[in-house]
Amino acid sequence: MSNSNNLLVLGATGQVGTLVAKNLRSSGAQFSAGTRRKAHLDALADQFGASRYIDLDDPRTFDEALKDVTGIFLINGYTVDMLVQSKTLIDAARRNGVSHIVHLGVFTREHDAYATVFAWHQLIEAYLRDSGVAWTNLHPNMFMQNLLAGWRVEGGRCRVYTSKPIGFTALEDVAEAAAAILMEGPEKHHEKDYWFSADVLDPQQVAGTLTAATGYQFTAEVRNHELFLKEMVIPAASTYESAYAKGGFEFFRDVENGRMAYIGSVADDTKRILGRAPLMLLDWAKLHADELLEIVGS
Repeated sequence: MSNSNNLLVLGATGQVGTLVAKNLRSSGAQFSAGTRRKAHLDALADQFGASRYIDLDDPRTFDEALKDVTGIFLINGYTVDMLVQSKTLIDAARRNGVSHIVHLGVFTREHDAYATVFAWHQLIEAYLRDSGVAWTNLHPNMFMQNLLAGWRVEGGRCRVYTSKPIGFTALEDVAEAAAAILMEGPEKHHEKDYWFSADVLDPQQVAGTLTAATGYQFTAEVRNHELFLKEMVIPAASTYESAYAKGGFEFFRDVENGRMAYIGSVADDTKRILGRAPLMLLDWAKLHADELLEIVGS
């Protein structure tokens, strides 16, 4: 990493952005944690060393936030506004001389993706590739962390909406890789698409793996994808909108009917980037066993 690097991490109060920032901090990188909430600026500065105010819904905040920034970790929100937010931020990055954008996308192994969220990310990536700013796209498959939040796990029963295998990746691996890419910069990572899908399991195998890791009996309950929107778990503080949520339904529908069969494939660049093997679900579940058992208890 060059000492001249000055990075900006978006989403620094969320799961992904926080882990990216923690990896940068532990590596001694020079960076700022970005937030749209002015009340969080001091706490983020105390935690990570520096913070910057940036509101993705207000491009007037971009120029000041991007002053002297060389690299951006771009993570999107959970509404269709992600399209305009990303487009205007990319424009501002080019205007302000930002040399590298690392974008967190999704596992789009096929060009003609139908699922809403997958298509949105493809549009952002197409614009980024044409922007003149050096780019790197990260493509994670299903985060293992979803087993702690978005999936219903009641009394050890995992409620899932496809019977087909899905590729899983640990958020820890993606965040560490993102930090390494930001620090190493565009000289090494420009025009690279990296994939994160390390462990492929069907619902019964997921349940068996959680059982082996925790000692508690987990089971899998496969539900019809038509029930996803009705039964999905949405965190109270979430900014999900109906169009984004519909993307989840489309995802499970297309995995189940085979159109997105590639979701059940291994394609992982963790070792290529970090020089170590990725976490498998068993490894990850052992690390998070207490959290999994807490969910079962609740």
